Amino acid sequence: FNNLKYFKLNYKAILLNKENRLILVIGAVVILTLSYFLIPTFYSKDIIQAQIKNKILKNYDVEIKFNEKINYGLLPKPHFFSKNLSILRDEKEIAKSETLKVFIGFGQFFSFNKGVIDIKDLVFNKTDFNIYLDDIVFFEKLLKTEPHENKIIFEKSKIFLKNKNDEVLFINKIKNSEFYYDSNNLQN
Repeated sequence: FNNLKYFKLNYKAILLNKENRLILVIGAVVILTLSYFLIPTFYSKDIIQAQIKNKILKNYDVEIKFNEKINYGLLPKPHFFSKNLSILRDEKEIAKSETLKVFIGFGQFFSFNKGVIDIKDLVFNKTDFNIYLDDIVFFEKLLKTEPHENKIIFEKSKIFLKNKNDEVLFINKIKNSEFYYDSNNLQN
């Protein structure tokens, strides 16, 4: 309590001390940086979810359906994530993903309410594709999307190819599959 009484009486001298100013500046920078990166936690999750869904459909021609609310994560990079997600083709579910991570750009945190969202990469984790022969065009369409530097990554996934009688013809495991634009060969 003596230290608190000393601080209360001499707080101006303590704050103006050169050693303490550096600590205050560093503390202020850390607090401002963290508050900047935590801005997306205050936005409406429904609006963010709709913007992400529309942006994925526009950029990658992949239709998704969120079965649970979307959340925000800060580490390792700022991202939104959702569990239990469905991938649709012609309004038919062709895949169920356990987790989707949508990595976002650093400079777009103030423009979410304006409808502008900058998606960097998409990571689908533990996705089970239940596809038929006519659903293979889903992967072909991914390769033919308009080129850009962002990636779509499927990790720890499985493809179940079925015939018309719902019998599984083969199962293929996907450890790590990336769809991205190769700037050397100028193709996806």
